[in-house]
Amino acid sequence: MKKNVLIGAAALLFSATSVSASTFTETSLTSKGAVIPGVTAVGGIVVDLVGTNGARVMSQLSASSLFSGNVSGVTNVDIGSQVGWGTSVTDALGGGIAEASFRLSLYDGDNASGNFDEDDNNLLINGIDFGNWSDVEAQNTTALGVEAAGGLSGGGFRNNLLDTGWFFSNDAGTLSTLFNSLLALETLSFELEKLDDSFQFYDFSQGIDGSLIDVGSGPVVTPPNAVPLPAAVWLFGPALLGLMGFRKKAKSA
Repeated sequence: MKKNVLIGAAALLFSATSVSASTFTETSLTSKGAVIPGVTAVGGIVVDLVGTNGARVMSQLSASSLFSGNVSGVTNVDIGSQVGWGTSVTDALGGGIAEASFRLSLYDGDNASGNFDEDDNNLLINGIDFGNWSDVEAQNTTALGVEAAGGLSGGGFRNNLLDTGWFFSNDAGTLSTLFNSLLALETLSFELEKLDDSFQFYDFSQGIDGSLIDVGSGPVVTPPNAVPLPAAVWLFGPALLGLMGFRKKAKSA
């Protein structure tokens, strides 16, 4: 009887840690795939850089640090910036970047097909163009990262929905420019470039407020041959320890 209770409890705990997660938002477009533990399912800005040596550097800006508000009469929206990209991090990339992927969550983007800002927004990182928002596949989720009724956008971030999508580049020239900017600035700055000056509301602050960078510490560097475990597996560990404690108490009872 006790064995059946333990098995049932384990199944419920594992289900609670994995069902709500969105595979789309937790899978980078770089060759490394699944994000590392600590990255939230939705929210903030996730940075995934793969060096020319195969090493991976990941970081995340917290959602609460990002822009939310109305803009009018301006062409660029300062989304947010992240410091901490010192030489210890850039050295780990082996002298250059081979792949780069950036995940952004945006509520009420209005740049999907048929929206009034379709094809009017670009993503700038350290002033470098990383593509048009309308070309990026995005998924609608709740603020906790649970897949929502809006599904995939087919391209762009939609009106009155919280959408999350990945920008990607493996263009050698673009990534060389980005790497050189990191060497010079030790910072990543994100902007939404508006190709018109019309009134618009943007909210980049929604989602889970996680961060992989703190004062005095840099982005997380993963060695070239490391294979990240799915986030649900890492969450299952504490649950399993709890079950072991429960079992010991059951035996002593």
